Amino acid sequence: MTLLKDVMITGGAGYVGNLLVPQLLEDGHNVIVYDIMYFGKDTLPLDHPGLSVIEGDIRDTAKLEKACEGMDAVIHLACISNDPSFELDEGLSTSINYDCFEPMVVAAKEARVKRFIYASTSSVYGVSDAPEVREDHPLVPLTHYNRFKGMCEPLLFKHQGPDFT
Repeated sequence: MTLLKDVMITGGAGYVGNLLVPQLLEDGHNVIVYDIMYFGKDTLPLDHPGLSVIEGDIRDTAKLEKACEGMDAVIHLACISNDPSFELDEGLSTSINYDCFEPMVVAAKEARVKRFIYASTSSVYGVSDAPEVREDHPLVPLTHYNRFKGMCEPLLFKHQGPDFT
């Protein structure tokens, strides 16, 4: 298995990123947090030598591609993260959660990133009476937030290849 030493996390200053970043640093990874910093960066371990922070918008494809250079993996966490927040400004939410997703995947691929990890949500499957819900279960999103999450998944699969998964 290939070691993924250098990792960029979009939305790395958010809730999940604040839990993931210290773990990756502890495991010996070099981490770039790429985040618009709506909530600041004070909760990140800024004094860690393996951490770099880039304030940037994932909709800025050129800046994002440059940040991806030299990275082994991108973990994409950046989004408007829940149904109520999404509904506050549907245009903004759509631009962040869907419109910029494929250009971001292409930018990572062109920067020779090997792995692109997308944090989706189980809510793309809606409510089901099935005893098991697996990835081949039909998508039945109930809100725009989880509908767009589900729409991004095939875009990522579309770009997979021998050197990019």
